[in-house]
Amino acid sequence: MKRDTEFKHTVRIDWKHGDTISRWDEKCAYALETFGLPGDKFITHPNEDYMEFIFKEERDAIFFSLACQ
Repeated sequence: MKRDTEFKHTVRIDWKHGDTISRWDEKCAYALETFGLPGDKFITHPNEDYMEFIFKEERDAIFFSLACQ
C-alpha cells in the first residue's frame, strides 16, 4: 500500500461486531467536519477488517483518536 511520506501518524479503527452503519457514518463525518476532505490533513485506507486515518500532524491524530475510539 503506497502512502504519502507527509502522512506519518496513523489511527486505526477496527470494525467491531455490532458496529452499525450510522456509527461509522458519524466517525467519518466527524473527520470531514473537523479536518476537511482527505488529502490535506489526513488520508484514509479502509479494508475489510479496519479503517486507517493517517494524519500529517501528530496532534490531529491524537485528537481524532480520543474523539472516535
